[in-house]
Amino acid sequence: MTSVQLKDMIEQDLIPRGWVERGFAAFSGLPNPIGWMMYRKLKRRMANRASARFDSVVANLGPDDVVIDLGANVGDITDVLAKHGASVYAFEPEPSTYAALSEKMAGRPNVTVINSAVSDFDGHTSLVLPASFRDNPRSASKAASIVHERYKSDQACEVEVKVTDFARFLAELGSKVTLIKVDIEGAEWPVLKALRDADLMDKFDMMFVETHERFDVSTVPSVKQHQAWAAGLTRPYINLFWK
Repeated sequence: MTSVQLKDMIEQDLIPRGWVERGFAAFSGLPNPIGWMMYRKLKRRMANRASARFDSVVANLGPDDVVIDLGANVGDITDVLAKHGASVYAFEPEPSTYAALSEKMAGRPNVTVINSAVSDFDGHTSLVLPASFRDNPRSASKAASIVHERYKSDQACEVEVKVTDFARFLAELGSKVTLIKVDIEGAEWPVLKALRDADLMDKFDMMFVETHERFDVSTVPSVKQHQAWAAGLTRPYINLFWK
């Protein structure tokens, strides 16, 4: 995708449109419940555009494209990413979920499934899951996180998992990446920082990120700073309003 195309997408998708959205954006900075309500209204509208853009991008993927799915879970989105022949690398750290993902992707030779979390380091760490994982692992696994502050309950489950330094992985991949989908429950921020610090922003065209400020309103100012940074880029296209 050309720089002009990506710049147009950034202007269309990442900058508030019209007086209503600009009003939401202006009042979203208030440090009170009104500010949070304005932020949610703005994000809902921006998320609708992000979802439409994601669907459009995915529909045009083909065998010449390389795609990375960070936080693949059981592969529902992985399956869509791969169905037109794109080469897909799907990361999933939780062991039982990884097994389900591997089984689902067994008939997809263009999909490489990797049993690992991603962050800004190589090694191992605890993957924390909500207490509901014990009774409903398939549903609760979607909330698995290596960000340990995410679950403060003593009833949370933990399992040791491998962690891959995503910046290193991307640098060593050797292929230009068309699309990166990110749903990694709070670990998106160290991954993004590592990519910026390693000067790897030219290694991919587009990234769609699910952020999780709804679980901690105090993180909204930081998220907004990242959104403004992404809106100021000319490439790559990084959508922090997706979901």
